[in-house]
Amino acid sequence: MLTEEQLFVRFKGKTVLLDSNLLLVLMAGALGAQIFTRFKRVSDYTIKDYELLVRLVRSFSVLLTTPHILTEVSNLANGLPSWCKSDWSANFASLFVSNRGSIQVRECWTPAAELARMPEFFAFGIADCAIAGQSNQALIVTEDYRLSGKLRSRNVPVVNFRDIRNHQRLYRS
Repeated sequence: MLTEEQLFVRFKGKTVLLDSNLLLVLMAGALGAQIFTRFKRVSDYTIKDYELLVRLVRSFSVLLTTPHILTEVSNLANGLPSWCKSDWSANFASLFVSNRGSIQVRECWTPAAELARMPEFFAFGIADCAIAGQSNQALIVTEDYRLSGKLRSRNVPVVNFRDIRNHQRLYRS
């Protein structure tokens, strides 16, 4: 059994934390397939990647996030084409203010002073330190091999979305 599959089985139905780029893909993909060719920040992805990410997230009961991730996602979304900004903002807001889906969104905050004391701070920055700081509460899903490698070396439950894409047959609902 692959490590990714073992982690997926262990955390299925529990808590997942997506890094900023993947949360952006999740939110932007809801705007339709054309966003992947019209928005530079998600142009490395396809509608199939979005659908895979949706299936993955639906396998969990809680989507854990941090203010740092949400701020990064919001800032990255400033580059969206004007035709979709209103819909994107409504979708992003509904993630937090409604229980319209099967997944609960929980935001966890760690003071910046604590994050700055982490050994990863200088190499990864505040948002990734916030992810590392929540690693005991969720399965971390990232696309950043450097971050996933560092977390894996500390025995943190982490999978890389690129690896999931390569083994997507394992993650079908």
